[in-house]
Amino acid sequence: STFETPRSFAGAGRLFLGSLRRAMRSFVASSLLLLLAGCPQSDPDLSCDSSPQSVSLATDVQPLLTAKCALSGCHDATYAGSYGDFTTANKSASMVNKKSLYAGTAATLKVVDPNALKNSSLWLKVLGGQPAGRAGPHGENVYDRMPLDADALSSTEQQLLKDWICTGAK
Repeated sequence: STFETPRSFAGAGRLFLGSLRRAMRSFVASSLLLLLAGCPQSDPDLSCDSSPQSVSLATDVQPLLTAKCALSGCHDATYAGSYGDFTTANKSASMVNKKSLYAGTAATLKVVDPNALKNSSLWLKVLGGQPAGRAGPHGENVYDRMPLDADALSSTEQQLLKDWICTGAK
């Protein structure tokens, strides 16, 4: 005798297989999204342009730092030992290659790391700091956007800082 599948059982089997296929497609699509989200993406804000403009700390960048950063109670002589004094070109230059206060013991984050935007806390803070999802290369919290309690730097001002860091912060 031949075994025949009742129609209701066969229909249930097709429904089950259809549901299983949809679930597998959804699983594969979700897995791909997670995989891609975990892959390092190229961030133009953290990459030096192929040909940044040549800028000088003394003549180009220092006027910006003086006007936007070296304000009373901010990055003036009061905070020279902690968050940096940007009142003169010489004092600003001392922030280049200086380990950032935000760097942990195993971290490499610097205040300004020549040719390395993603490792420069100054740059990460200009981009918006932690509230904008910016962190050091080892996940260091860089806290708030700078300038604090003032308008963000214009795109021209940001490009000036970016070019300075990308050309060696000299």
